[in-house]
Amino acid sequence: MEPCEKCNEWVYDWDNDCSPGHRCPPLWLVQCPKYDDEDWDKIYAQDAEVAAEKFAEEHDRNYSHTMMGGETIVVRVRREPDDYNSREGLATAGLDKIWEFACNGEAIPTYYATEIMIEVKDEKDSRKTTDD
Repeated sequence: MEPCEKCNEWVYDWDNDCSPGHRCPPLWLVQCPKYDDEDWDKIYAQDAEVAAEKFAEEHDRNYSHTMMGGETIVVRVRREPDDYNSREGLATAGLDKIWEFACNGEAIPTYYATEIMIEVKDEKDSRKTTDD
C-alpha cells in the first residue's frame, strides 16, 4: 500500500500506479480564527467534521499539544469551490456555507507490566522468587 500523492489516503499500489478504484475525497478549506490566521488550509476529507478533526490533529501534533491538555479550539470549515465543482455527480448547493466545530483531544496513557525475577541473596531475606 502507498499513500495517494494527491490526498495522502492509503491505497493499493498496482505497478506504482494509483488503484483504479480510488477517488480522492472532497477538498475542504479549514481555518482557526483563534490563531488570527486568515489563510485556509486545504484538507481532503469525506465531510466537514472529518476535515475539522484532521486539522485539529495535525495542528496539535505539529505545534502546541494544548488540545491534548484539555484546550478546545473553534475551527471553521468550508468546501473548496474549484475542487467541489469539478467532481462529477456532486451537487453545488451549500458552497458558501461555513461550518464551525469545537475541537479538542485527549492523551490516553498506556501502561505495561512485565514479570521480573527477584533473586534471594540471603537466607534471612524474606522475599521469595517466583520459582517458590
